[in-house]
Amino acid sequence: MLTDPRVAKGITHWGAAARGEVPDGWPLIGFVATDSVINSHGADHRRLRGLVDQALTPARVEAMRPGVEHLVDGLLDQLATRPEDRPVDFRKAFAYPIPTTVISDLLGIPQRKRRLLHVLTGMQTRTNNTPEQVLEIDGRIEALLREIVAERRDAPSDDLISALLTARRDGDDRLTDSELHGMILLMFFAGHQSVINVLVNACHALLTHPEQLASARAGEVPWSAVVEETMRWNGAVNQFPMRYPTEDVVIGGETIHRGEAILASFGSAGRDPEHHGPDAELFDVRRRQAGHLGFGHGPHFCIGIHLARLQLETALAGFFTRFPDVRPAPSDTWTVRPVPSFVSNSIEALPVLLGPAAGPAGPGPR
Repeated sequence: MLTDPRVAKGITHWGAAARGEVPDGWPLIGFVATDSVINSHGADHRRLRGLVDQALTPARVEAMRPGVEHLVDGLLDQLATRPEDRPVDFRKAFAYPIPTTVISDLLGIPQRKRRLLHVLTGMQTRTNNTPEQVLEIDGRIEALLREIVAERRDAPSDDLISALLTARRDGDDRLTDSELHGMILLMFFAGHQSVINVLVNACHALLTHPEQLASARAGEVPWSAVVEETMRWNGAVNQFPMRYPTEDVVIGGETIHRGEAILASFGSAGRDPEHHGPDAELFDVRRRQAGHLGFGHGPHFCIGIHLARLQLETALAGFFTRFPDVRPAPSDTWTVRPVPSFVSNSIEALPVLLGPAAGPAGPGPR
């Protein structure tokens, strides 16, 4: 379905929207109406994606490796100064600052605006917002994006927003203001929220499967295998709205009519026993991967896959090497609460007891 040419992205293909049936403040409007590469189709998608593909080549990502390693090591040094017996929220103290810093630097988000943009995009992913909250959040995000673009226009630098603005001035692949804002929002959201989710999900999986953590620490399986298995078993996204047939199509024996909305369940696909075997529900870092949808599939395959893998492998290897005795905080002191969204897939906090820190492990995936 993700590669079927009869199934399109973009709200203009949604019959309910065309008929005016989608109310103001609908909780998922930010996902389906944003004017960005994720909601584009055909020639528009190729035009928008081409602009970003030039900025995230494997060579450019590899050049970012020293900076990512330095960032991770600095955060580990900070964690090593904390009391060994006092719980630390892995999500807030470690998983959050890594991708937020990396994608913000890449885009050119001003320092003083990063925290607010993170908070607002996190609120936007919650699918239990009231219509009034949705309208307020979307309005604040739009105002913040206008401020960010204005700052980059007045003081351009070696960042992606400046590059997109230059392309607009040169008249090549010209972006509208709506497309520019949508591109920034998508890249910021996908570039940090998804990485945060996978880091938290991977850490939780390893701490609750200590024999597999021991295998990774011993070098019996690479950290890349931990990342891929997490993406399959408990990835960053459960479902991502929406896709729309441009003609009637039959999926699994059911007819979906032209213009109806399709919600693709990436989460359930990751545990499909027909594809991953009868033990698909089990977390197993030794599994021979049969392909997963953790980074998407087809024309909308994740643009930042190389950068995401670099951060995930470096962060996990560094954390579990520096803190060999890390363990979950006692269960009677906290509750596992999923992020209130059927799009974003993770838990809101992951308290851990670090234990004594080992010495720095040196650069590179450890």
